[in-house]
Amino acid sequence: MLSRSFLKFRYYGRLINTIERQIVPGVINGDNYIPRSVAHFSTVTGTKETPAVEKFEFHAEVKNLLNIVAESLYSDQEVFIRELISNASDAVEKRRCREMSEPADASASGVENPLEIRIETDESNRRLVITDTGIGMNRDDLINCLGTIAKSGSKDFKDVNKGKTSAEQIIGQFGVGFYSAFIVADKIKVSTKKLGSNEGLTWTWDGATGYKIEKVTDDIPFGTRIEIELKDGECSKFSKSSVIKDVISKYSYFITVPILLDGERINTMNALWTKHPREVTDEMNENFYRQLVKTHHQHLAPERPQYTIHYKTDVPLSIRALLYVPTHKVTQLEYAASSSDCTVSLYARNVLIKANAKELLPGYLRFLVGVVDSEDVPLNLSRELIQMDKIILKLKKVLTEKIMSFFMSQQKKDRVKYVNFYNGYSMYFKEGICLETDQSIKESISNLLLFESSKLKKGEVTTLKEYVERMKENQKEIYYLYTPNRQLAESSPYYEMFKNNGYEVLFIYDPADEIVMSHLSQYDRKSLAPVEQWVKNEGSKLDDETNKGQSTNMEKEEFLTFVKESLGQTKVDKVQPSYRQSDHPAVLTISNVDHTAVRNLLRTGQIKNMEYIAFLKPTLILSMNHPVIAGAMKLKKKNKELAGLVLEQVYDNALVSAGLLGDSSQMISRINKIMGGLMEQEKSTILTP
Repeated sequence: MLSRSFLKFRYYGRLINTIERQIVPGVINGDNYIPRSVAHFSTVTGTKETPAVEKFEFHAEVKNLLNIVAESLYSDQEVFIRELISNASDAVEKRRCREMSEPADASASGVENPLEIRIETDESNRRLVITDTGIGMNRDDLINCLGTIAKSGSKDFKDVNKGKTSAEQIIGQFGVGFYSAFIVADKIKVSTKKLGSNEGLTWTWDGATGYKIEKVTDDIPFGTRIEIELKDGECSKFSKSSVIKDVISKYSYFITVPILLDGERINTMNALWTKHPREVTDEMNENFYRQLVKTHHQHLAPERPQYTIHYKTDVPLSIRALLYVPTHKVTQLEYAASSSDCTVSLYARNVLIKANAKELLPGYLRFLVGVVDSEDVPLNLSRELIQMDKIILKLKKVLTEKIMSFFMSQQKKDRVKYVNFYNGYSMYFKEGICLETDQSIKESISNLLLFESSKLKKGEVTTLKEYVERMKENQKEIYYLYTPNRQLAESSPYYEMFKNNGYEVLFIYDPADEIVMSHLSQYDRKSLAPVEQWVKNEGSKLDDETNKGQSTNMEKEEFLTFVKESLGQTKVDKVQPSYRQSDHPAVLTISNVDHTAVRNLLRTGQIKNMEYIAFLKPTLILSMNHPVIAGAMKLKKKNKELAGLVLEQVYDNALVSAGLLGDSSQMISRINKIMGGLMEQEKSTILTP
């Protein structure tokens, strides 16, 4: 759509270089469009017949230009209703401002002409009428505002009345909104009378290149009435009351001026985000949330939100935000399906600009539902697109920081409620840890994470901050262990060493948590380390200390050599003895990369079978005092083959405990062989006299 428009602009003398920039104001004069700013050149020497430099004015085919302006600026036909209602609202606000500054005009207006916008539909005649009881227009206003492209009377009014509260509700700024009606109209007739004037006027456009202005002989009330004869075909739907009601609910539901459609008040709810949070009750929030869900997010249930974030500030930007957290607990499937969703709408002065404004918040906060209204957001001419610039980035950062601060306060205020919320939305925070590039915000997100801990009962959770406060005096790292559940965590050979040394370990059960920990890397200047890393480094030192008091003999040396030969160099790089007491026959450590990285590669299928084992240079640490290892040493003397099978199973068990076993298909047949061999061994023992 945009590229075709650019070609049209070039064809018509490059009157508009880009839709994203303001159109040069000009006046329609007959069949010509004359810009107000015309290039001036100094005359230099030349002949009398042909001056060296001549001055010309731009001209344009007005009908074609109006089509370009209307059709290229607006992506949907329905937005003309939003634009005309916004203009009508501005007119009413101007009247309100005028009456405040000039009481005589207020008394002249009378109570019979209340501040409102009336819309009438006539389906049989394909007609739509929009009437406002605003300030109205005189002849100069009609020429300057309706006959001049990109001349904004509302913007001029705001500039003149800058600083006055009564001018804050003025919406218009570009001077092109009226022309959106040209998309759907065969004919437009504007009847108007300005406040304080006795002269009524009509402005008429019938699809021709120009327009005409006539005096009205009959007395008409002040204000403006726009009568639109709609084009046949698809455009005729805008003469239906139900269609207009849907469009009003979508774009203009929260305009402060009452809107009556065929006599029925449509916008019955206030824009709660403009109020002070103390003025808004829980019931008002519930009703407002249901209205948002009904008009913009029908996939959500109209239930009571579990959290409400109401934020209002003018520094460093003008921001009015009202955001909700749905009560619904998000499933993994719903989370994955929502990766491109956004349920926050952008408003400007109570008028919807964009229903799904992804630019306002980072993607990991897409679970929030609500409204952000900011006068500082730079919009394009059609008010349908947000211009990405430093202001948007600043707005995004301010909102994100406020949201993080809110959840932090809720975590402290009511831990039980926060845990319930976290269980349904934790995956979004984890996504934020992985994707957020702002380190300060990333740290804020890390404060919101919850974990089970070896120091707490099952089901109880802790934060990273609370963990750090409990750390041992000489502890330099935050330790965590990944297992599918708590039972496996507490029976892990890696956790066993920590339990014996008094270190607290965070238990994580979701594979995504491992990725989160690797992205987070550190917290409060303390590294986050998987327990396997500690076992490889500090655990080996403890084993060395324990082994010093143990005597070595030829039998043990031969057994360790036998273990390495039985497993093969592709499976194990070193075999080390350990004489500390342990409930596990063996534990595995790797050298080149950490366990987390390998587990992620296994999950994603980037490495298969045992092809990766040699690269890892694993060290198998055998608990020499464990019954299985002691039994294998004895079994080796009687049945080397069976002893070798037992040691292979010990090795695979260690891989399972480390989460590094990629293919378990051989385990079943091996276990069957081991059981068969043991039965034969037992049988021969019984038969031996």
